[in-house]
Amino acid sequence: MKQFFAALAANLVTIAICVVAGVLLIVGIAASAGSRPPTEVREGSVLVIDLDEALSDQPARPAATSFLDEALARGRPSLPLRSALLGIKAAADDDRISGILLRGSVTGDGVRSGYAALRELRGALTAFAASKKPVHAYLVNPDVATYYVASAASTVTLDPFGSLLFPGLASEQVFFSGLFEKYGIGVQVSRVGRFKAAVEPFTRRDMSPENRQQVASYLGDLWSEVKRGVAASRKVDTVALQTAVDANGILLPADAQAAKLVDRVAYFDVVLGDLQKLAGVSPAKDTNGDAPAADSRAAKLAAAMETPSLPQITLGAYAPLAVSKERLIGGSQAVAVVYAEGDIVDGEGGDNQIGGASLSRALRGIRLDEQVKAVVLRVNSPGGSAIASEQIQRELSLIAARKPVVVSMSSLAASGGYWISTAGQKIFAEPNTITGSIGVFSLVPNIKGLANRQGITFDTVKTGRYADLFSIARPRTEAELAVLQRGTDAVYTAFLERVSKARGLPLDSVRAIAEGRVWSGVQARRLGLVDSLGGLAEALKSAASLAKLTGDYDVREYPRLKSAAERLTELVENRPEPVAAKIDAVARELGASGPAAELARNLTHELGVLLTYNDPRGVYARMPYILRIR
Repeated sequence: MKQFFAALAANLVTIAICVVAGVLLIVGIAASAGSRPPTEVREGSVLVIDLDEALSDQPARPAATSFLDEALARGRPSLPLRSALLGIKAAADDDRISGILLRGSVTGDGVRSGYAALRELRGALTAFAASKKPVHAYLVNPDVATYYVASAASTVTLDPFGSLLFPGLASEQVFFSGLFEKYGIGVQVSRVGRFKAAVEPFTRRDMSPENRQQVASYLGDLWSEVKRGVAASRKVDTVALQTAVDANGILLPADAQAAKLVDRVAYFDVVLGDLQKLAGVSPAKDTNGDAPAADSRAAKLAAAMETPSLPQITLGAYAPLAVSKERLIGGSQAVAVVYAEGDIVDGEGGDNQIGGASLSRALRGIRLDEQVKAVVLRVNSPGGSAIASEQIQRELSLIAARKPVVVSMSSLAASGGYWISTAGQKIFAEPNTITGSIGVFSLVPNIKGLANRQGITFDTVKTGRYADLFSIARPRTEAELAVLQRGTDAVYTAFLERVSKARGLPLDSVRAIAEGRVWSGVQARRLGLVDSLGGLAEALKSAASLAKLTGDYDVREYPRLKSAAERLTELVENRPEPVAAKIDAVARELGASGPAAELARNLTHELGVLLTYNDPRGVYARMPYILRIR
């Protein structure tokens, strides 16, 4: 009888799964069949840019053609940087777009993008303003990153009950060694490079002097770039700007206006009146129920503005139109843009990860595609697995033997991110890119203390002296640590050789600037680690020039975006997510604002990085720690 009920339960569960899968499939097919109405851009529309929306280095997404495409896209909160740049550029020439509205954070959390990406966004806004169309910025409690972008606006308005959170930049690091010690978790490391601080969160309670030195150095360069940009846009002196920052930290509206950092202090209804005039909408006739906003996000913004008739469209809805238009160019020659964003891991990888196997497979296809005449590698990565980095670098080197490879560094291209960049014929970085960190480490934890406290013990039988070298049941012996160090030294030597050959620098010169030290883009150019300062657009032009392309050419982006049917199939099959991806999802779910929520996100993310350490040899080329600048 027991077996009967067990079998019955199993069958019922199977039937339920099949029914749910079938319903999802039917809904998906119906949604695919039902085409989505094209996004409407009304005459006089204001392009609304939410500065809280993160920018990512991923393939640009074309406009959704079905309701299924739109539904599945909602799970991807970030906006591809290139989509944003193409959208702003297209809006400058679009007679239906009357201007841009930048909306800053009300909570003070601000933008979540790296400063190099923000510099490119800022450049696009400056070019838009040069087209004689206005850019309005309405801010409540903007932080440094938000204001850095918003300061490029034609008119900057600060809410009377807001403030300008502009105290400078700080980099904060979390240390877990005290926690591990408390619970009996041991961590042993081998590393090469005095500045290779990736292991410090697990072995120290504070920054080492070397780490503090490098952080102060590149943080100073990032802050200088922020000051230069703000000073140029607001027509103020950098010395006066620093004086205002040091005197106030948080500038109240009157102080911000006196320092010429904002044009006026006013409520949003004043800005709204300007936008209505700009769009040709009469405030007195704003109750006639005009057509709804072009997309759901814009509709929410319209509701928040209490102006459903103001013609507007968000950048997230408008940018795909520009992407789709670009892809209609066609042609028999193309430049491939390959995005490498996230931790570099062995194998296929997951969301926000660079899988050594999956990216190498994509690169092989690009190498064999005769229509692709050049490649731009866009790197936004702190590094990771040494073996995966070498695997990717090898494929890029094979491409470079047949066609030009140009590297475009985003906000972060360090350690393994720099390793894969050595295949480039030319390397571009922004002044505020974080790069270098040429060093490696090995990290082996053990839980002997934790287990023993719970009455758990271990015993081992082995056929070789080092057979249980990577066991987490006990600490390593001095002989075992020596074995690990030999492996770490060998990988470090290989790293130095890659850099020396790629950059045409003597090995001793590379050794002097390596040591795991992190550099800003400005410093890296001076040291010969990068060739030129510039963004993705400059890298694309360089690649086309090196390939001697003339006339129109396609820009093909990789890894290829999955179709709606493929994404639906993955949902139906319920493919398991990597644990690290689940932890990252938990961190994203902690989306509440405030110091407590920020701390929870930081701790969750920092510990989740440990789960990305899957190098078969246990050797990693990774940034000192999760870069957190505010």
